[in-house]
Amino acid sequence: MATIPLLNPSIQITPYDASENSTAQPRFLLEIADRHFLISSATRALVLALLSRPQNFTELEQRYQAESGQFLASQELLELASKNLPAALQQDAAATPRSMPFTVALTFLPPGIASRITDKLAFLFSPLLVKLGLLLFTILHIAVLPSAMQAAHSNWTGLASVQLIGLLLLSGLIHELGHTSACRYYRCPHGGIGFGLYFIFPAWYADVSKAWRLSRKQRAVVDLGGVYFQALLLIAIDAYALATGSEFALKLIWLITFAMLFTLNPVFKFDGYWLLSDLSGLHNLHQQVQKSCADFIAKLFGKRKEKVEQQWLLQTYALLSIGYFSYFALFLLRELNKLFHKLPDDLSLAVQQVAHSVDATQISVALLHLAGELLWPVVLLSACFFFLDKLRRAVMQVCSAIFSARHANQTTA
Repeated sequence: MATIPLLNPSIQITPYDASENSTAQPRFLLEIADRHFLISSATRALVLALLSRPQNFTELEQRYQAESGQFLASQELLELASKNLPAALQQDAAATPRSMPFTVALTFLPPGIASRITDKLAFLFSPLLVKLGLLLFTILHIAVLPSAMQAAHSNWTGLASVQLIGLLLLSGLIHELGHTSACRYYRCPHGGIGFGLYFIFPAWYADVSKAWRLSRKQRAVVDLGGVYFQALLLIAIDAYALATGSEFALKLIWLITFAMLFTLNPVFKFDGYWLLSDLSGLHNLHQQVQKSCADFIAKLFGKRKEKVEQQWLLQTYALLSIGYFSYFALFLLRELNKLFHKLPDDLSLAVQQVAHSVDATQISVALLHLAGELLWPVVLLSACFFFLDKLRRAVMQVCSAIFSARHANQTTA
């Protein structure tokens, strides 16, 4: 016999600011522990009815009608609960940690320490400072970026590559402090900052999941907080590079700029993805873009598919992503060509240094030099694998869209 589900009484539900579109259906944010769910008005009414602990099916129907203004039979309500309510909402559900997209993850700054740091940094998000900082960054970066792009294609020595990647990782920590400081500026709690491996790439992360409580525009500021802090960092590096012409500084500028663009590219579920999602009010963007592409391809075959919400935005997103990946592919091809001609001689020299070392100190230095020579090739090959995997998935999605469009056209022919 069917029973009324018992939900965890710690569930909290608040309005969710999703879109400026007044005709859009309102949604709500459901929080339980460190889990967050976006729910519809009907699901909200059902959850509130269940949280009131109805003693029988008649009470459940009455409570739901009071919350929603609509009557549904108890059997329909139980089916709705079974279909729409995650198991994590049940009172006896085991606590499960929030899934992370990292193979390895370690906390670097616990929430308490991170909060004390962001208390000191939140003032940087005052509107006047943001405008002045971004103006200065724009002027300096436009002046230095052409030289930085040229320096990126010059020779990368082993020791310099290690130093540059170390400084790039440090800029990643500053990036995450930008996200958490933006939360602090809006008086929104945040968690700690950690370090992990995404696929095989080292990456920082910050727990800003409570930002779902903020308004749409405030969430967008949190999304951009990371690249904003990196832009502030680049003001100092740009000024130093312009004053000295340092090739090392120019390469660091290029690396940090590339990392900023990488996180802003909405193809991956990084800052750009969440920024576009928050500004547009659209969710599951990858699926939305696939539908938009399918609609465009269907038009080419003379078959109009269902209208996709904010299609112009999704198609612009797709074009920007293609442009980004095109630059990334050209850069990889150019660097691989240089690597193919240069690496054998560099490795031969490094191996000879190891072979001719006579004591432990010389051997250690030679091995470090050899590791440095191998670091950039490993990074390049890993990036190629990552790029080709993403390209494979994109092609499969386009082929699926083409097949769907043709099938729809043949069905109606």
